[in-house]
Amino acid sequence: MKHVLLALLFPTMLTAQTTQQLTEQLGKTVLYGDVALSPDGAHVAWVQSTAASTSKQTYIRETSKDAPVTLVKIPITRERTDFDPAWSSDSKTLAVFSNTGEKQQWQLWLVNADGSNPKKFTDLKGYAARPRWSHDGKQIAFLYIEGAGGGGPLMAAPETTGVIDTAIHNQRIAVLDVTTRQLRQVSPENLHIYDYDWSPDDKTFVATGAPGPGDNNWWIAQIYTIDIAKHNAISIYKPSLQVAVPRWSPDGKSIAF
Repeated sequence: MKHVLLALLFPTMLTAQTTQQLTEQLGKTVLYGDVALSPDGAHVAWVQSTAASTSKQTYIRETSKDAPVTLVKIPITRERTDFDPAWSSDSKTLAVFSNTGEKQQWQLWLVNADGSNPKKFTDLKGYAARPRWSHDGKQIAFLYIEGAGGGGPLMAAPETTGVIDTAIHNQRIAVLDVTTRQLRQVSPENLHIYDYDWSPDDKTFVATGAPGPGDNNWWIAQIYTIDIAKHNAISIYKPSLQVAVPRWSPDGKSIAF
């Protein structure tokens, strides 16, 4: 009987021991993502986590030899998730999204190049991603779905329960004034934006977009230019194939995608 009991318990003990060892090994496995090199090449920022944790935090270090690594100490009340660090054109400031204490609601934070003085600059209510500084460093643009989640057709979404919202929440380009912290949405309300880039004079965006809902129509996206002051979009290219990653040339004469 003792041998039978030992035979039954041994696999359980072995499984528990193996699980503990696996967890310990996963905790030692460091994952790096969202790497961003400053324009002057003096600093690099990235988001770091381990395979055993869902916490993702931003780190900064100088690119010179043997420079120390600095954790960006954003004040938190619970587990924190950062993503999409983006450097200002003068390499003095880093913008990054973090969901510090707000469950799945990310806010935009600004921090000095040495990792000091983190400040929250937004009070968003919805999905936000892909921050990009204007060339003059006075504004930060990002993709924003006010009042709804997002992430694209390949991203997991929470189960819909209760009263189903039939409204179409398009992803738009939002622009934040760094001085006043005023936020405005500048792309048309009926156009879902997938990606974008500033023009060299900071007056226009080039973007890939399609009429909403965005998850259904990404495959028919066109290339648009969007006047930031007038909030209107003009289609400049209707491709026969799918398009992505529009980028403006430094002289403003060409657009690549």
